[in-house]
Amino acid sequence: MKATLIVSALLAATTVVSAGRLHTPTPSNTQQLVHKSYIVEYEDHVSHTHFANTLKRRQIDVDVRQEYEFFNGAAITFLSDQHSGKHLASLSGVKNVWPVTTYSLPRIRNPIEPFADGVIKATAVSNHNSTGVNVLHDNFKLTGAGIKVGVLDSGVDYTHPVFAVAPATRGCFAVNSPTCRFTKGWDFVGDAYSGGRKPVPGPDPMDRHGHGTHVAGIIGGNALSPTISPPPPVPWVGVAPGVTFGIYKVIGKAGITTTEVLLSAMEMAFKDGMNIINMSLGGGSAYRDGPEAKLAETLTANGMVVIAAAGNEGSDGAWMVSDLGLGDSTTSVASFDGAFATFNYFTYAGVNYPYLSSIIFSANVGANTGIIPILSTVDGSLSSGCNPAFYSTLDLKGKYVLVKHSPGECDSKVRQASFQAAGAVGFLVQHLPGDFVGFISTAAFPIVGVDYEAGLKLIAAWKANPAGAFAWSGPLTSEFPNPDGVAPSAFSSYGLDGELRSKPDYGAPGGKILSAYPLTLGAYSVLSGTSMATPYAVGASALYMESKKSKPLGADIRKAFKNTATFSRDLGAPIVSSALKQGSGLINVLNAIQATSSITPDHIDLLDTVNFKKSADITITNSGAAAETYTLSHIPADTLNFYYNASDPFPQGKPLISKDQATVSFGSNQIQVAAGQSTTVTLTFTEPASGDAAQFPLYSGYVVATPTTAGGVAVHVPYTGVKGDVSKVPMMDTLKGFPSLTMATSSSQSFVNIPRGMVFDLTRPNVQAVPVVRTRLGSHSPDLTIRVYNDKNQFAGFLSSPSQGPAFGSSGRQMDIDEETKQKQSKDWDWEGEIYFVENATSTAHQIVPSGTYQIVVAAQKKFTKGNYPDDFEVYKLASISLKTNGPPLPELQDSAAGGPNFGGSSSWKNLGVIATTSVVMSLVMAVGF
Repeated sequence: MKATLIVSALLAATTVVSAGRLHTPTPSNTQQLVHKSYIVEYEDHVSHTHFANTLKRRQIDVDVRQEYEFFNGAAITFLSDQHSGKHLASLSGVKNVWPVTTYSLPRIRNPIEPFADGVIKATAVSNHNSTGVNVLHDNFKLTGAGIKVGVLDSGVDYTHPVFAVAPATRGCFAVNSPTCRFTKGWDFVGDAYSGGRKPVPGPDPMDRHGHGTHVAGIIGGNALSPTISPPPPVPWVGVAPGVTFGIYKVIGKAGITTTEVLLSAMEMAFKDGMNIINMSLGGGSAYRDGPEAKLAETLTANGMVVIAAAGNEGSDGAWMVSDLGLGDSTTSVASFDGAFATFNYFTYAGVNYPYLSSIIFSANVGANTGIIPILSTVDGSLSSGCNPAFYSTLDLKGKYVLVKHSPGECDSKVRQASFQAAGAVGFLVQHLPGDFVGFISTAAFPIVGVDYEAGLKLIAAWKANPAGAFAWSGPLTSEFPNPDGVAPSAFSSYGLDGELRSKPDYGAPGGKILSAYPLTLGAYSVLSGTSMATPYAVGASALYMESKKSKPLGADIRKAFKNTATFSRDLGAPIVSSALKQGSGLINVLNAIQATSSITPDHIDLLDTVNFKKSADITITNSGAAAETYTLSHIPADTLNFYYNASDPFPQGKPLISKDQATVSFGSNQIQVAAGQSTTVTLTFTEPASGDAAQFPLYSGYVVATPTTAGGVAVHVPYTGVKGDVSKVPMMDTLKGFPSLTMATSSSQSFVNIPRGMVFDLTRPNVQAVPVVRTRLGSHSPDLTIRVYNDKNQFAGFLSSPSQGPAFGSSGRQMDIDEETKQKQSKDWDWEGEIYFVENATSTAHQIVPSGTYQIVVAAQKKFTKGNYPDDFEVYKLASISLKTNGPPLPELQDSAAGGPNFGGSSSWKNLGVIATTSVVMSLVMAVGF
């Protein structure tokens, strides 16, 4: 009762002092909580000893799993269920508390299995000619020698011959060895680690998964030697084959790590002298306030370069760039498809054409046959082949038919049956522009995909000579221009971040990348993802460091690459791709090294219409030996609209692209800068004149400074902005039935509606059923809250969930589909009656509610608002529920004006009748049977 009286007095004064801030976890289907485990950050003056003594005085029993040095804090696990994160936040000297969460390896997009029988299905042989790396290797003799790179991943198969110091030998791992390329390393987790169980660390960071070996191969593998064994499908070399490595195994066979482990590995890499660390890990949409981001900024400020993957959620639309690279000085890397790739091919009329399929053909299948395009009888264009009437009069015997890809029109099995009945021996599918994938088929009746341009050439060749011969290449491969490149990969995540900051920073080759794989898993593999783009950027940074004969800060290297990247157009697009997708463009290491000019800052955030930054200053620096005159120009990029469906508050996965462009004025389009000097230029921006502000179009472009000296490297800076009032961007996905109030039972694997007339009995030791509040954000919210009111319409407190923590704090958006359940992703707050009286309160300001009936209200703060409740929130009144608990009486409660709006009269409340189809939400009294 004493604690209750203290809380009551504090509430009466409308202030509760908090020793530290307790954070809620980032929502992501790749991130889960680790039970009873937390990351604690101390105040600057607090030591590990002070924290340990404080725990002892408060009789809080914990297992201190890790004590950090550069991140001033520790990772702990409670030894009983009596304490949780709120108790840590209440301790003197504690600044922040985060639940330990898991990180998973990113979803690999369109993975291609390790090679079978020496046949390549589709591999990137060399992307170096599109990034200038080939010139740095051949002419500058740069290899990254002397640079140390830390790989935080699933370990590395360090015995692989691509990491050997000498030809015809194997790689090796030995600490501080001059004859091994892997000279530092540690296994932080053990092979069986899955995030929930305790790590089993050890000295051997061997890769049992494959991801880390592939990443290390991209950075610094070398498969050019003719004596290498096992031989690669084709010779290849990594970006920086002269670097030495540190292997920091943070992921076991399950592909999962945790924040606790990541912080330890980052610190060890720094203490081991790594110049650069690679983090090809899958985070989620979030704000930049996690412990990993804090430590990354600290390490970057002290000289280490931190580079992270932007994420592979391109199909989820806006606001999805991964959180690990969101720091002000860290780098977030997008993926580009490669310029050249090696494919199996067929020959028609003497010309070779690449194809994709899920099956390998023998050289004898279909030799010396021809093709028949299925042309529409209406306009003569290529048909889908779905209508047998189009080809019923054609002689298909012994021929391959050519049809166009028409998703959803008919199944390939239907066409196969018709074609076989007509005597055809297989068919070729012309893809839509910018789309090139394979098909499931059999050796007896092959079905392969060809790119759009190849389809047009095949039709023209057939019209010129219908008797042209067709033959498969068999196991042979050849290099072709990649039909998908060079352009941002479709799977690469879109920005912006929750504060409308420009992310990702730049792109690197990540689509269809050939690299090493553990010897026990096939030795070589082709994978696609920002996981592959990130090590390319890491290797590029090593080359840059070697060229400068120094160790530039990470922010300076990032600026050099952003200033000199090559911005790209999507296939067939008239203007360049959005900076939300490609950042500054595809990395060009040669340009970055040769440039004698730079622009600061390396990006411009114009924000939205309400907060529009009409003008921005950039500083152009001339580090050359002579004065330079620069011509300033503006290159607009695609404008992206993810909110074009007015009935859907959740962003669409694929944007509508428009030419609604901003304008930029410079005062004068030419400036002169003396050698070794800098000049500041004021840019004046005008938002796009067209475009519907109610749909929040995301626009971007580039300001370019081109030196007049012949051969001078132009430099540029991207800008990004949102037309419209971002505070009106929808928060909650109401179209899909969120937020909703459901229940979970011990016997059910899913959420179910709550029957009428039931009371949740939370007094039992093993609760059989609990209410669950389900939320689904389509955009970042600075403060997502779930508020609890008593039956007198008085604010009782904020709901606190055993699995999710207290329901307040910043939150990123959800992905669209949960990869495991294949359902719409949501964040599910199970509730056992615990509330917090205020946000970020001490442990005395929370308790279990007493038995009674309570109203549940979900409120998500809108972007770029001050957080005044309820005006700055989307507010949703859910149902009333009845609980039976052992909770003590609540302290004196606030009335509705103090805790929220009156339910009956405020226009801020959302009418949630639309949710009634998925859960009971309108003023029901719910209970559980005894």
